[in-house]
Amino acid sequence: MAGDVSPPTPRERRSEKARNTGYRFRFGVIYVLLAAVVGAGVGTFIVLASRPGPPDAQPWSTWSPNGSNEASAKQIADHVSKRYRLPSGNQLAVALVGPPEVQDVSVRAIAVRPDTSRGQAEEDDIDIVDTRRSIMYILCGLGENCSIPEGKASTERHQLLRREALELSLYTFKYLDGVESVVVFLPPRPDNKASSTVFLQKSEVKEELEQPLNRTLLRADPPDLGEIDTIELGNIDRLTRPRVFQYEFQQAQEGSAILVLTPVLAS
Repeated sequence: MAGDVSPPTPRERRSEKARNTGYRFRFGVIYVLLAAVVGAGVGTFIVLASRPGPPDAQPWSTWSPNGSNEASAKQIADHVSKRYRLPSGNQLAVALVGPPEVQDVSVRAIAVRPDTSRGQAEEDDIDIVDTRRSIMYILCGLGENCSIPEGKASTERHQLLRREALELSLYTFKYLDGVESVVVFLPPRPDNKASSTVFLQKSEVKEELEQPLNRTLLRADPPDLGEIDTIELGNIDRLTRPRVFQYEFQQAQEGSAILVLTPVLAS
């Protein structure tokens, strides 16, 4: 019965008090640890929230055209060509752009002859490229027959012209929808007996289109004649020298024209 329960002895009261004190101590430690964890979490959140986000991806180029393909092509021709200069300060060449045609006759196809100089291709391994996804640039000097009237033809000047052709092509592939090949006619000699073109297909510069332009053409502005950086010149040669062609136009049976390209390295 309840009346038979003996009151706790002094020793029992001391033992109970010690247990209660121990519980309070353990609970206090737990509360301190929880507060520390919560505080650390809040601190981490504040640090992460105040930390700036990842930097924006570097744009492919600092300049870009706008508008339709036709408008953008003209902007590219104007932007690129006006920056290439002769030692006198005069423009190296003006750039004309349009669909592939010759004397108002549409160029139906481009026939690319193989490089047979290394014995890895046969003469009849001709690649036919449809021009419906092509654009044609003409680099025209201000001399006779679109030749460059100042100075003399040289390796250094050809390098600078190939740089310009490459820059025109890369901008075109990057910003014009549906363009798969670019033909750039280089200025001929005054007697018009030696004419060449740079012909590039988009698939051949895929890597260059996936990285910023300044990794291919290191300088934002074209260098002076004969002053192309060694690394940049390596990029230009790698991408354009195998794609320099002598050219001629032939008439197809239905009256359209065919642009026939022969590799300069193989001729």
